[in-house]
Parts: sequence; C-alpha cells; structure tokens
Amino acid sequence: MARPRIWYVLQHRPGPAADPAVRITDQPGFQEHLAFLRRRAQDGTLVAAGPLEDSETGEGEGIAVLATQTPEEARRLAEQDDEAVRSGLLSVTVRTWTVVMAPVLPPTGPDTAG
Repeated sequence: MARPRIWYVLQHRPGPAADPAVRITDQPGFQEHLAFLRRRAQDGTLVAAGPLEDSETGEGEGIAVLATQTPEEARRLAEQDDEAVRSGLLSVTVRTWTVVMAPVLPPTGPDTAG
C-alpha cells in the first residue's frame, strides 16, 4: 500500500460580507475566488475544487483541495491569497486530510506532502 498523502481541504461558506439574497457566484468579488483557484492550478497546488451541491446550510458552500508542503502554507494561501476570503465574501476553514486510499492519485513532485 502506498504511504498516506497529506492534502488540505479548504471548506468555503458565504462570509459576513455576502448578501444572502444573491447567489454567491453572482456577487461582486466572487471572480477573485476563481482567480485564486486559477493561481493554485498554475502553481500546481490545486488538486480539485467545486461547489457542494448537497449543502444542508444552503447554497454557496464549496471545497478546494490543496497539496502544499505544510498546513501553514495551505492556511496562508486560503486566508491571505484569496481576496474573496480577505474581503469577507467567503469564510474558509482549513482541514488536514490524510488520504490513505485512492484509486488514482495525481503525480507528486519531489518531497511533496504525501
């Protein structure tokens, strides 16, 4: 069995600056979140991202999975590099995920987390 891989799950929810009467994706500033995700794709840290369709608390929740070297780096990117989080449009919780089984895993670089 392959050794476990550590990834970081960014759980996004509408933040205090979000207007509950407007879909989160239609709000000013959401494009900044997409720009954050594009930057993570370009630097190779983004594993996957997308909305949660079965959210019990309502529309506007989603996750992104990052493969960074440390939890501190994942937290810094999530909280400081995503302008939608900085502005309060989105709130984020960063969780450590130990992946012990996956039929297909993206390739890893030298000394990547996992």
